[in-house]
Amino acid sequence: MTKSVRTLARTVFLIVGLAVGVLVPVVQPGAVAAPTNHYDHIMVIMMENHGFSDIIGNPAAPNINALAKNYGLATNYYGISHPSEPNYVAFLGGSTYGVASDNPYYVNRVNQPSLVSQLDQAGISWNAYLQGAPHPGYQGICYPDFCNGTPDKDPLYVSKHNPVPNFTTSWNAADWSRQVPATQLDGDLKSGNVPAFGLLVPDECHDQHGDPPYCLDSGSPDGGNLTNADPQDQRLVATGDQYVGQVVNEVTSAPFWSQGNNAVVVTWDEGDNSSGCCGANPGGGQVATVVVTSHGPRGVQDNTPYNHYSLLSTIQQNFGLGCLANTCDTSEVKPMTPLFQPTGSTAEPTDVIQPPNYPTPTPTPGPGQEPVTSTAATGGSGGWTVGTAPMVGANDNSYGAISSASPNDVWAVGNFIPDVANSNQDATISLAGHFDGTKWTYTPTPNTGPNFNTLFGVADLSGQAWAVGTALGSNYLPQALLQHWDGSSWQIVPAPAVDASRALLFGVSGSSPSDVWAVGTQQAPGNSVAGSDDSGSFSTLVEHFDGQRWTVVPAANPGDAGNSLYAVTVRSANDVWAVGQSVGSTGDAPLVEHFDGRGWRVVHGTGPLVPTGVLDAVSIDGPHVVAAGQTDGAIMQAFPLVGVIDGQAAHYGQLTGVGGPFSNINGITADNRGSLWITGTTFDPNGTYDLQPGGVQQTLIATTAGRSWQRVDAPSPGTADRVLGQVIDTGAQMITVGYAKQPGSREPLVEAHAP
Repeated sequence: MTKSVRTLARTVFLIVGLAVGVLVPVVQPGAVAAPTNHYDHIMVIMMENHGFSDIIGNPAAPNINALAKNYGLATNYYGISHPSEPNYVAFLGGSTYGVASDNPYYVNRVNQPSLVSQLDQAGISWNAYLQGAPHPGYQGICYPDFCNGTPDKDPLYVSKHNPVPNFTTSWNAADWSRQVPATQLDGDLKSGNVPAFGLLVPDECHDQHGDPPYCLDSGSPDGGNLTNADPQDQRLVATGDQYVGQVVNEVTSAPFWSQGNNAVVVTWDEGDNSSGCCGANPGGGQVATVVVTSHGPRGVQDNTPYNHYSLLSTIQQNFGLGCLANTCDTSEVKPMTPLFQPTGSTAEPTDVIQPPNYPTPTPTPGPGQEPVTSTAATGGSGGWTVGTAPMVGANDNSYGAISSASPNDVWAVGNFIPDVANSNQDATISLAGHFDGTKWTYTPTPNTGPNFNTLFGVADLSGQAWAVGTALGSNYLPQALLQHWDGSSWQIVPAPAVDASRALLFGVSGSSPSDVWAVGTQQAPGNSVAGSDDSGSFSTLVEHFDGQRWTVVPAANPGDAGNSLYAVTVRSANDVWAVGQSVGSTGDAPLVEHFDGRGWRVVHGTGPLVPTGVLDAVSIDGPHVVAAGQTDGAIMQAFPLVGVIDGQAAHYGQLTGVGGPFSNINGITADNRGSLWITGTTFDPNGTYDLQPGGVQQTLIATTAGRSWQRVDAPSPGTADRVLGQVIDTGAQMITVGYAKQPGSREPLVEAHAP
């Protein structure tokens, strides 16, 4: 590439979400000269999981439809395949390279060049703007990093929507540093310090994907049938449309927009079926693609067959780069030249339109409305047996937390999706089950707010119990949820007010009914358009119940980019332990905090391993405290992580021989014989998902019963993912709970181990 071409190349922004295709050999000829009608800045905004007719003509998307009408619309554009991650890979590399799942980038790694490596070699600057990522260079697969467990918890940022780390050619310090939070976009636009290429990935609340517990779950796209459109999906569409409208306005209002030729592209990763074109048929379905230009076409519709390879080819040719894989097939893949042809139009800021408001009420099913059946006991292995559990309705049922006051008094909580006619069948609501030493019984729980309710933690306190979680508030952002069992029924107890856009409680424990602790995380309101108005950093949330009322207790926040607590255990009123994760410029590390009766302080890790990772579970083991979770990052990946805390420091060990490299540990406890146990899930690349090859999550149980950590061959029923949550020793037996994916739904999973 010549020096003059590099000078012209200023900014390409990409907000993208893609799909799957076929394996194609890589062909990369030498760089070619940029075309005469060169675009200095190209911004591509790709949204999630909606077809052409779900968006074009939909009143829930007034901003996108206005852009499509006033600028350029590709009316015959397709995704590559399904699901998301293979499409991101295909976009940057010109092929899916065999990636066919949404697994972590270090599982779906690609040892091939990409658009990013092409830009690096040509000396063209770039950034990936990642909404929800906590800091530049974040290597986790999700954030907040408490995902892939049970009940299901989607994060805001997901690496499956960021294709840069899939390519090992970008595992270097320079490329990691160019992957930054989306909030940086505001400053870059104002200063003019914008890179030549940028990838802006909206979080799962703003890309129309859906993202419980941080916002609504996904709905059912209307497929053009707007008469009976799903109000939940319409609200997701409206939320994403408003975000697109604000971001496009911010970009087109920036000083650079009127200088030279600039464009913004809005497209979607995949549509509603498998239609395709251009080297990928079957593909990912037809999607809308809008091209907004500063000096280019106005009111133009282009019916040329295009897909994500076409978009990649357009960017490559614009910057004078060589082709990659399918973009080298010029007979199938055509650049989107007609929509990028400069015409001399006047550069103007776009308008922002307020989308309609779509309420999504979720009436709580009353007792008897949902039929209650029982799952089947399916035998056992490794000393563990699968027991029967109550199944509420015929939709998803998931447990994640369990606690016992005695062998005959055990509570488990989670969520389920109602399927009675008067309920929103896209929204989870709270679930509780009780074990009396002989059988499990479903116990109805109350729900609040306009949509979902989820319980993540439970503490059984001899005749009383507390359960914690989150429920959507009137603004459709999650707020802390507290429920109390008084011996006869569950009741919602108001949580203390906090100055936060989001507040979630994940763990609860108590030494008595008058000494109960709950922990979680809270997000400060943000103020940037690209980050959205709820994009502030996360900090620890700790609440205490003294027998009369709940109050917020300040806790430590050592990470300068974010802090969260995911589990808590109480030894006494003056000896309380909580664990989670801190993230920031000094690293993304497990977080351990201790309350000694006066206040909370951080207990730092020591020894040869202070890993990048997160702790999701904590328990008392005699004089010690033990915690478990998983490491994270490109090098350490996600292997089980165990910490032993002696009161002064935490000592960690990564269990590479037990599970991984994609494991999630949700429970840890000590049994009455002095052995430790961990429970969770690990990826089996040879397993089948709904009887299809490609790998699956299997139950993971491991113990120190043989002195060193050993995995137990525990049952893993189901036809797809099987996930275990917390584990306890009731005094009579070990019990762990979770879910087993069956065709059409998740079923509750209870496994027990007798001494």
